[in-house]
Amino acid sequence: MRKLLLSLGVGAVAFAGDWDLEAPTGLKFGLIKGYENWHVVATHFRTDKNELRYIIGNDIAVKAYKRGVPLNGQKFPEGAILVKIGYSLKKNPAFPASLEPNVIQRVEFMIKDSKRFKDSAGWGFARFVYDAKAKRYKVFGKSAKDYMQCFSCHQSVAKKDFVFTDYVKRK
Repeated sequence: MRKLLLSLGVGAVAFAGDWDLEAPTGLKFGLIKGYENWHVVATHFRTDKNELRYIIGNDIAVKAYKRGVPLNGQKFPEGAILVKIGYSLKKNPAFPASLEPNVIQRVEFMIKDSKRFKDSAGWGFARFVYDAKAKRYKVFGKSAKDYMQCFSCHQSVAKKDFVFTDYVKRK
């Protein structure tokens, strides 16, 4: 899994100026610098967006997952970060019956910071949309209120500390 992530990370790495981008929530893209070396938590396929998504986590998040969070009823600790990398798809030219990542669409993340994000159950959200023509990321939204839509969807998994993704066990 780690090798898979590193090969995907090449296309996912932000350009130098992109690290300074700041979401309206106050979260900077640079907060996740080095994320391409984090641990794969799981993958998702969004049928409504026809998008393959890799969910990765920092060490704090992955250690919590390995302890059973959130399925054991506990919450993620402060500083846990989950990153979602979304790609469009293309047929694998060497194996046309399979699909593979094509162009990165977005990098999103959520961080547990209960002091800063009281209105969203302690989670802060950021989304950076990739503009393939400009070969740059752009900030999603104009205000912090735009990110309440993230939280409103995550409310459906409130019993799992507002996290959709379960950790895919390796053993």
